[in-house]
Amino acid sequence: KNVLSSMSIEKDQIIYEEGEPVGDGYILSIGTVRLFKNGSDGKLTEKQTVNSMQVFGVWSSVLGNNVRLFTAKALEKSSALIIPKATLDKKLSTLDPFLRLLFRQALTNKENFE
Repeated sequence: KNVLSSMSIEKDQIIYEEGEPVGDGYILSIGTVRLFKNGSDGKLTEKQTVNSMQVFGVWSSVLGNNVRLFTAKALEKSSALIIPKATLDKKLSTLDPFLRLLFRQALTNKENFE
């Protein structure tokens, strides 16, 4: 049976940084995480807030990117289930090609990532 492991995340902890190689995905069990983009001025720009029972850290894999698109930082003490990269890759490889194309098209919409 496949059991997801969990991790504790401290307030202000960086879970991953934009530009890092794609890795595991996460399901936020408890807490709040904010996703940031690096701005041209070197400052982080808030892009999205992740709340309990939401998935994050998987969109780079869905889009076929090799690096993380965002920096993820905990806004409070949090807990997350870890979705191993191998599991993500396996799920994506079995995803219907048409659905994968639809996901990529929706996710690459300019408003989402700029």
